[in-house]
Amino acid sequence: MMKDIYNTVMLLAIGFFLVDGYAQSKESDTMGKKFRVEKWTILEEYEPDMILSAEDRISLKKKRVVEVKRRKGILDTLDISDRKRKKLIKDLYRNPFSDRLMKTLADVEFEDTED
Repeated sequence: MMKDIYNTVMLLAIGFFLVDGYAQSKESDTMGKKFRVEKWTILEEYEPDMILSAEDRISLKKKRVVEVKRRKGILDTLDISDRKRKKLIKDLYRNPFSDRLMKTLADVEFEDTED
């Protein structure tokens, strides 16, 4: 009786472990994923000249993702503490125009490399 309970508990634990591992192994790359925007908005229905088309909005979203990756790369190369880096990365995703992030990016000095 005790052996059956032990086997059942172990089987459930292994099952949960495998399901959790499968969920974490799914691809979450933003460049591989298709961007979706609403095809028709209410404003577009009544004033089509005031709103960008779906293709334009998708291209703007792609440009924003590229810009976020570029800024994240800059933040990763800065010589700052990990706590400040994490705060700046959180600002980058939540509020990309925060004062703290803009001030840090403005203070970055790039070296000119001439051939």
